[in-house]
Amino acid sequence: MVREAGGPARTGPKGVGLLTQRELEVLGLLGEGLTNAEIAARLYISTKTAGNHVSNLLAKLHLRSRQEAAAYAVRSSGERRI
Repeated sequence: MVREAGGPARTGPKGVGLLTQRELEVLGLLGEGLTNAEIAARLYISTKTAGNHVSNLLAKLHLRSRQEAAAYAVRSSGERRI
């Protein structure tokens, strides 16, 4: 596995290994169809912070929308636990 300086190991075709644990949690919740407000309530964080996590994971995975992220989460859940 290749490691970027100070970062986690890169795994998967789009670098899902670059996601933080919290971003992985948010990705899983996107896969359940939750809104930023619902994600925030579930994780005990602010809606703004939930939105920041969504934006960060979209950029890291090179996805264009939360719908793409939700589909990615559903596909990935069969391969590994999110």
